[in-house]
Amino acid sequence: MVRKTYLYGGLQIFIVFLISVYVESVASKDLLFTDGILDDSLRKKIIDTPIAVLLYLGILNFLFFVLSHKTKENKELQNLYNNICQLMFDQFIRPNTTLENSKFRVSLFKAQKGILFRRSKYFIPEYRIYLKNLGRFQTRQEKKYCKIKFLPGEGAVGKCYTIGEITFDDIIKYSKTSENEYYKQQAEVLTLPAFKTSRLHDKSSSFICCPIKYFRSDELFGVIVVDCLEPKAFKREDFRTIEEIVLNYSVFFTNNGA
Repeated sequence: MVRKTYLYGGLQIFIVFLISVYVESVASKDLLFTDGILDDSLRKKIIDTPIAVLLYLGILNFLFFVLSHKTKENKELQNLYNNICQLMFDQFIRPNTTLENSKFRVSLFKAQKGILFRRSKYFIPEYRIYLKNLGRFQTRQEKKYCKIKFLPGEGAVGKCYTIGEITFDDIIKYSKTSENEYYKQQAEVLTLPAFKTSRLHDKSSSFICCPIKYFRSDELFGVIVVDCLEPKAFKREDFRTIEEIVLNYSVFFTNNGA
């Protein structure tokens, strides 16, 4: 996202340069740097319509300005969500000496609305709610955000979002020999289709999911997920307090009407 910010900033500078060149071209009645590149009739038409050209360049520059600031805001929010995931990890995983840190991770998924092309609907576009991974903390390997968009009811994340309560789920441990059974249990227990299961970076076996509500609201913001590569890794009574921790963080989840 930082790279996108730099890209949008660079495009803004380039457009400002084009505007300055165009203004000078209009004054001299000659479109600079285009001789031999553009057709003479096109060059004349561009020179003769300064209001339209400047309006177009101005709108384009404003668009990149908005995208640049939006990207920066998204990066700041992602840092916040990553920090919340790390705090959850530090409070639930690290202090427990019986848990192997490298097999656990904490992820935050936000409910969003957008256009999806669903395979089960013959790729017909739909405008609907989906859950997107915006925060994550783990100690094993390089951190990768989940690219899958979970629908309500799909996977441990979607199941928790639909129920609106803390959920605990276990399926068999994934391996090459148990792959078919693992995919079958994902579909039967968590209603996650095989084509999405195959795209998971880590194929976990234990899941604790807790719904996140907007601050002082009953509307759901999304879901916090603690998962482990091993089956039956959690003692439920040890993680019931996760709801209290999520409630304490709810001040960070405000509904801006988006």
